[in-house]
Amino acid sequence: MKKKETKIKEQSDPVKEPREISHISTKADLKEFITEVHEKVLKEQAAPIFAMTAMQQVMSLENIYDLLDSQSKEILQEIWVKLSQSGFHLRRPPLLFGESEA
Repeated sequence: MKKKETKIKEQSDPVKEPREISHISTKADLKEFITEVHEKVLKEQAAPIFAMTAMQQVMSLENIYDLLDSQSKEILQEIWVKLSQSGFHLRRPPLLFGESEA
C-alpha cells in the first residue's frame, strides 16, 4: 500500500511552471526568468520562437532599464546570439548591444 501512496504523491506534485513575465519586479526576478529561458534554449528544450517571444516581453517591460544589470544583459546577449544562429534575421537591439553595434 505504501507504493501506491508514494506513486499517487509523486503524480500530485506540481510541475514547476515557468515564471510569468508579469511577476518580474526585481533584478533577481528578471535574472531567474531569463536564466530559465537561456537554459531551455541551450538544451534545445524550447523552440527558438519561445525565446524570441520571452525576450520581446522582457525588453518591453516598463522598468527594464532599472532591472537590467550586466549579468542579465550578458545572458540576454547569449540568447540573442543563439537565436541568430538558429536562423532569425533581426537587427541587434541597442538595449543589449549599444547604439554603435546596432
